[in-house]
Amino acid sequence: MKNSTPLLLVGGFGFVGRNILDAMENDEAFSGLSPVIIDDLSNAAPGYEALQLPAHIGSYQEQAAIDFANAQGAGETGNASANGRVIVFLAGETRVAESKDRPMDFIEANITAPSQFVLDAVKSGDHFVLISTAGALFDGTFEVSVDSAYCPKNFYGATKAAEEMILEKLVELRGGSFSVVRMTNVYGKFSDNKKSAIHAFTRAALAGDTVTINGDGKQSRDFIYAGDVGRGIATLAARLRAAEDTQKLNMLGSGVSISLMDVVAAIEAAAQAPLAYEKTPAKELLATEPRDVMASAKDVRELLGEQITAFEEGIRQTYDYYKN
Repeated sequence: MKNSTPLLLVGGFGFVGRNILDAMENDEAFSGLSPVIIDDLSNAAPGYEALQLPAHIGSYQEQAAIDFANAQGAGETGNASANGRVIVFLAGETRVAESKDRPMDFIEANITAPSQFVLDAVKSGDHFVLISTAGALFDGTFEVSVDSAYCPKNFYGATKAAEEMILEKLVELRGGSFSVVRMTNVYGKFSDNKKSAIHAFTRAALAGDTVTINGDGKQSRDFIYAGDVGRGIATLAARLRAAEDTQKLNMLGSGVSISLMDVVAAIEAAAQAPLAYEKTPAKELLATEPRDVMASAKDVRELLGEQITAFEEGIRQTYDYYKN
């Protein structure tokens, strides 16, 4: 695309990446961005083949991926385009419960490997956007804002906090600009490989299976519909391309906290049938997780404005996605 800015999505065929691409496809506001993908397909959402986008299929750590990244937006001199590329980094370990059992794997996936990618791929003038977490960086005892101090309750959160700090300085060393997007609990379409509660419960409702609820079910999370997340990240990328003022720290959530039992009720409403469930104490697991997570309503509107999908509507769309 003439005069377009490359938008390099590392992990772009996965859950969040596919929602970014979907948002871009359906909104002219993002026409100045030209998406290219690096993805090893380990978590690719179905249908990625039909997108026919420039892509490197393989690990972002391999030399061929670095060569592919370096070729995007390069002129005759081989340098990045004058306006710089926008690189959105979506890769990493996200399985919170496993982080205490595989700490070195999480250090490698969330710190070491991304750091090497920045050193190899980021050029002067590039804009690097790290996709991070909101809830895991904090202990769940207060409303989360972009100004909140780190206090992770699990090892996964600790690796993400370290990743934010280390990658920021590495990107600056490479002459680029750095942004973070911290997401709350994302749910919605293109989530075929997700095992989180909403997706597991929705699939169970369609199959007539019984689900397990850890604890009393009153623990709460700020759930954000994936379509909103895709639009929010694409909005930040478009603002970076246009050299508009942007925040270094960004939050994507709904600004509302929903309990697990409210999730059950919303899925039952979408399915128009009861969801079979059983409760288990799960004390060891719950001890590593925040009790409640809610993002600042003011912060989430920085990228989303007032266009935030209501939870019940998002659940209905998620249910329809799996049903169809």
